[in-house]
Amino acid sequence: MPKQTLQHDVLMRSIKLVDIGFLNFIYIGLAVACAKIVDHTIGEFDEDAENKKSFTRVSIEMFVAVWLYGVLVYAVRNVVPFIPFPLHGFHGFDHFRVKELGVPTVFTLTFLIFSSYLRNKLLYYYKRLGNVTASKI
Repeated sequence: MPKQTLQHDVLMRSIKLVDIGFLNFIYIGLAVACAKIVDHTIGEFDEDAENKKSFTRVSIEMFVAVWLYGVLVYAVRNVVPFIPFPLHGFHGFDHFRVKELGVPTVFTLTFLIFSSYLRNKLLYYYKRLGNVTASKI
């Protein structure tokens, strides 16, 4: 196997940086689109309606929301590798070896920032959990 030259190493690292930017663009785009779709489908978070529910029901709804969100992250993580990277194979670059391809952290954070329903539900649950815990102490 020939020894890798400095020029080839710089080229591979440059392509990798472009690939990471490409993946971030895809993950952020999908996260914003998914957040819009989820918010449009579910509607606005209504704190007054949540206050009328029992803590057990709110907890179950929170569990289901987080479970569905986990399924969404899993689906996105498995779809993104099918989006072709234009420089895959260029001078031996392997798009599938870039770690960011299978780690949807950018998707997760962006979705939580832009999904107003899930963000408000999480904040409400955290606040209500504090009230339940304080009342039991």
